[in-house]
Amino acid sequence: MTIEEVFTGHRYQLDSYQRDFTWGRTDVRRLIEDLRKKFVDNWKLEHDREHVARYQPYFMGPYVYHVDASVTYLVDGQQRITTLHLMLVYLRELLRAQDLDHDAARLAGLIETRKFGMSVHTLDIPERRQFLDEVFKDNDYALPEGASGALRRLWDASRVFREEFPDDLRGDALPYFVDWLLDGVCMVGIRAATSEQGWEMYESMNDRGVRLGPIDLLKSFLLSEVDTEHASGAANVWRQMISELAGVDVNAPSEFIKTYLIGRYAQVGTGKDSDEFSEDVEKINGAFHTWIKDNAARMELTRSSDHRRLIDDLAGNARRYLTLASAATNYVPELSSVYFNAYNGISMQAAPILAAISPGDDTSAFKAKAKLIADYLDLVFVRRLVNDLPASGADLDREAVRLVGLLRGGAGVDRLREVVAREVAALDYDFTGMNTYGLRSNNRRQVRYLLARLTGYVETSCARGDDMSRYLDSRRPFEIEHIWANRFDRYQPETPTHAEFDSYRNRLGALLLLQKSDNASYQDLPYEEKLDYYQRQNHLAAALHAKHRERNAPFNKFVKQHKLDRVLRAFPKFDKAAIRTRQDLYRRLCDIIWDPATSFGASIVPAQRSDRSRTRTRARYDVAVIDLIAKGLLPEGAQLVGRRRSEEFHAQVLDDGRIQVASGESFGSLSAAGEFVLQTKACPGWNFWRARLGDREPRLVEVRREALEKGLV
Repeated sequence: MTIEEVFTGHRYQLDSYQRDFTWGRTDVRRLIEDLRKKFVDNWKLEHDREHVARYQPYFMGPYVYHVDASVTYLVDGQQRITTLHLMLVYLRELLRAQDLDHDAARLAGLIETRKFGMSVHTLDIPERRQFLDEVFKDNDYALPEGASGALRRLWDASRVFREEFPDDLRGDALPYFVDWLLDGVCMVGIRAATSEQGWEMYESMNDRGVRLGPIDLLKSFLLSEVDTEHASGAANVWRQMISELAGVDVNAPSEFIKTYLIGRYAQVGTGKDSDEFSEDVEKINGAFHTWIKDNAARMELTRSSDHRRLIDDLAGNARRYLTLASAATNYVPELSSVYFNAYNGISMQAAPILAAISPGDDTSAFKAKAKLIADYLDLVFVRRLVNDLPASGADLDREAVRLVGLLRGGAGVDRLREVVAREVAALDYDFTGMNTYGLRSNNRRQVRYLLARLTGYVETSCARGDDMSRYLDSRRPFEIEHIWANRFDRYQPETPTHAEFDSYRNRLGALLLLQKSDNASYQDLPYEEKLDYYQRQNHLAAALHAKHRERNAPFNKFVKQHKLDRVLRAFPKFDKAAIRTRQDLYRRLCDIIWDPATSFGASIVPAQRSDRSRTRTRARYDVAVIDLIAKGLLPEGAQLVGRRRSEEFHAQVLDDGRIQVASGESFGSLSAAGEFVLQTKACPGWNFWRARLGDREPRLVEVRREALEKGLV
């Protein structure tokens, strides 16, 4: 059955014995990434939509159900169907954002079904109804107090879609992806005759262990190769290792072994051009027990002692992995970047760490290596983020795996620092993008992260407590505060257009991180009336008040130490100039917090100026804007125009292929620039923007097609 058939004409519910939604963010990310990879292997911008019918299909596995009257009860497969249903709700909002109303209506008929004169969600679970109606329509949607664990997990899943959905699927590819998802992705429905038979099938599939997983099969393979004399000891080591890992999470044993194999044995590319994992990594992320059997020679598994050695090495590395897993979920200052990377969706950070450590490393050396590698990934994430370069969890996972090949060999801490420092020095992007960076339709989580890091750094530097875990708490006790209220009329004539007003209001320099209760109480008060409230908040907020520096020795010392007098100061009036000054402050703080010399050694990392022209931003298209410039089809500085509903928007192509809009922000893709000017969640950038070429205004997709037809690119 296609996904469209799975969701057509059904009213699904859960039977009483069926577990509720249990998937975490990692599971949702993996499903999205699996679908993305299969789709982009087939899609090209030049295709018409009918071409989608020839794309390779994708099988998502079976689900089990039984029918009672008008209700279809799910027996098995609820996790995937729940996630797919949530994806359909999200995709409907993206289609609406692109004015693809007919396509959105097609999804509406799958999201809801009409039975006996009543419209209900196709997956009809009472506590989810209001959530599904509202979650993607409001960026500030928050769960009600006392929400169940299942609803909280569903909310986490919705945030993966909102905050991490791939850029290349939100742009020109969106309607093609939706067509393929509905017609090319399939499941097999297995119908039980009765509820009782459904229970029997559920019990056999989930309780009796009839389906051996990769962990069980790997255990069987390794222990069968260990001689009788040592088999009992090896089995005990294995059992204890799995027990300790499973105590953290039911999936931790499998995730650890995958991470270990990638870190120690997989062939990985070390270049920066690949958008995909190597074949080894793909296979390990699937049936890893089969990969070990197929690569036994490479792993030097020939004798009984070799298999016992592997079990012992796994057990030793499992203890290191458990330390990292704990640091990823519980904030520990000495491994803070491990926590930050987990927050930002980097699920593969343990692979390069396990690649870099050696059996002889003591705890101090292990943590020093982990910190170096995690600090590097955090630095790359933040620099990419502010420059509008690919910075999703999946993008940084590819960077983490790329590091694996560079870090193997068990080098000491100092040598590892040199290797990582060279990687930092080779980065061709710095914090230049901070000049205009701000809150957009799809980056609220990342902006909150930046504000948390900046706020936390100033607080701890001024001898206040470390509240970082509270700043980033998923329950959001702290929220983003706009210093400018959403009142366009107050800022006239300084911001003559809504576009300019929105641009400045949403810039990072016009934002603070405040406690949720305080943020809500300010509502749309004028700035002058909020100043006294700000004075009672964190230093970045309180510094706006003229009295904050009075008798405040720790704060004054911090300002003097970092030469911030010009930018970290009071503003009796908060105008555009004040926002630009605060933007400069935040960039200066980024340079301090993520200073490579501090983390990786001043004598190793050279001072460098970012060469933006080296940074290609193809977003996985065959041809990028910079290619059109290189072949003379677009002049440097080409003027772009986009129109929607009688409004006209202007932009310029920079010499590195980036797109700069009229308010000064620059973007790595046409779609991102379009989303910004339209203030929307999705934009087909190649089709939206037109180039002004003399007396012609061709859409950029037409310029691109011309280049391909002439064989120029």
